[in-house]
Amino acid sequence: MEERDEVLLKLKEAVDLFVNTPGTHLLIPEIRTNIGYAIKGAKNVNDVAAIPGRISVAFNRAIYCMPPAFGASDHVARVILTAMSHDENMRSAINLKFYEEIVKKLSDVFIFNRKEEPEESKEKERHTMNFMVDLAYSRLGRIPRYIVDLGDYGKEPSIFILGKEPIEVVKEAINLLQFIQ
Repeated sequence: MEERDEVLLKLKEAVDLFVNTPGTHLLIPEIRTNIGYAIKGAKNVNDVAAIPGRISVAFNRAIYCMPPAFGASDHVARVILTAMSHDENMRSAINLKFYEEIVKKLSDVFIFNRKEEPEESKEKERHTMNFMVDLAYSRLGRIPRYIVDLGDYGKEPSIFILGKEPIEVVKEAINLLQFIQ
């Protein structure tokens, strides 16, 4: 099986686990959730598979409309690509709703305050996710399991889980349900 096909298959398995697990709709932020998975040596968003249109909520269930595709995410893809620039094995990520009670329970976490981002970085379109991951790496010397984005005016706070494979990040997300149910 070609690597791209394998990436799509593994990502679909992880997404299906996420949407078929009761309660995961509680983890989906207003901006919705995406899960990404990159090929080895990914260079751009077209090397990262994700869910077109993201994972959403309907009738208290997590749902998605289309199967994973390459180039389907910019937001989560930039998190993964920046993480991979520091650790080539960190090929997957998911974004989740911010809950104070979850954040208090996390270990191996970097808390990102957008007020730390320099103005010249903020002014660049689609740059904050890259800055956030780079800052986490520069402060910790490694890519952490969790990055918490505290948000800002008009920017929803969120929790990112990073890992090697999508099934790993989804299982970790499901594990977080214990802190909010």
